[in-house]
Amino acid sequence: MTSTHTSEPNLSLVLVTYPVGTDYQTWCRSIISRRLAACVNIVKVNSIYWWKENIEESDEVLLIFKTTRDKVEALKEVVMKEHPYEVPEFIQIGADKVGEAYLRWVINSTNEKE
Repeated sequence: MTSTHTSEPNLSLVLVTYPVGTDYQTWCRSIISRRLAACVNIVKVNSIYWWKENIEESDEVLLIFKTTRDKVEALKEVVMKEHPYEVPEFIQIGADKVGEAYLRWVINSTNEKE
């Protein structure tokens, strides 16, 4: 498998959890249409976490956004502004080994069209 390896990867994965009982799919489509990410994977999860002095448990979806490093801050601004949680999860993971064709697709998909 062909891959690129650079000291500063261009592909970033962003992890965001979101409550199940909401219209997260419309929100994800909006983020894609704004070209802040090329793709989002939606994985149903059950989360157990510490919140306000209690152990909580929630059904959520884990949103895995594929985007470019230069779009991460704009994506973060949108998540922090539009997400329903008081403290939204936002975790960026840089990917240093990415298939060249996939990386080109992500870059092209997040570029603004003329």
